[in-house]
This record gives sequence, structure tokens and C-alpha cells, in this order.
Amino acid sequence: MCVMKQRRALGEDRARSWGDEPGSDASPRVLIESADGAEAHAAWRLLQRHGYRTMWCPGPRRASARECPLSGAGCCTLVDEADAVVSALDLRDEACARVVRDLDAVAGDKRVVVVAPVDQVAGLTQELGSVRVVPGPLSAQVVLGALDPGRAPPS
Repeated sequence: MCVMKQRRALGEDRARSWGDEPGSDASPRVLIESADGAEAHAAWRLLQRHGYRTMWCPGPRRASARECPLSGAGCCTLVDEADAVVSALDLRDEACARVVRDLDAVAGDKRVVVVAPVDQVAGLTQELGSVRVVPGPLSAQVVLGALDPGRAPPS
């Protein structure tokens, strides 16, 4: 279990104020990582409609001096609390690419899905052994299909 020594901007559930979550505590909890708040909100709504509980982290930002707790301290309470992680961070940004490598290192049995540009999927699939790399952009098919292929909407 991850214990943070100080409160940080990252590592907090930014979706907490978006509304009540469906289901019970037994419903799977998914962490969405996306710098785009609109994209994260759309994924949150989709997952909510399909019975998932969700959290959101915008990931590291160049303008912020704060480092991702997973990359800086080696742990993140949101990752710890999640049953699955969907990361749609900008992999051209080295700080975001580092988060994805760190997710790969701590994934264990947790389902971690990395949404990547089509031209990066093959290389990332070889580099990252514990996560599933899927071609983006983030969409209903990508999110639901990666988490549970039986729930994916038809193309």
C-alpha cells in the first residue's frame, strides 16, 4: 500500500467531484490517465454507464514543478486503489513516457492499458511486458475492449 508523506496535486482523484459512482464497492475501479479533461470525462461517463467506478489523474505536466508520485516516490495511491488503469498520456512527453514505464514495473496482476499512437504500438509492446498497448485514440471501443473484450461496442 502506498503512503504519501505530503499532499500533492498528482495522486489525487480529479474525478471525485463529477458525481456519484454506480455499483457497489465490488464494482471494478478504473484509473483514467489523460491530460485532456474532456477526454477523461467522456471515458468516465462511458465507464460509469457500464458499471465501473472511476478515478482520473491528468498525469505530469511540463508547466508543473510537481512530479508524478509513481515516478518520484515509486508509488501512487490511485494506482494502488485501481483494479485497472487506462493510460492515454502523451507518450512524446518524457515525463509521461516515464509514468508508463513505471506503470509497467508495478502492474503485477493489475490490468494496465496504454493507449498509444499507431506507429508506437509495436515498439512499446516489445518494451513493456506487463501492460497491454493498444492503438489510439482513446474511444469507447478502445476503453471497453481493452478492459473487457465482451463489453466492447461493435465497430
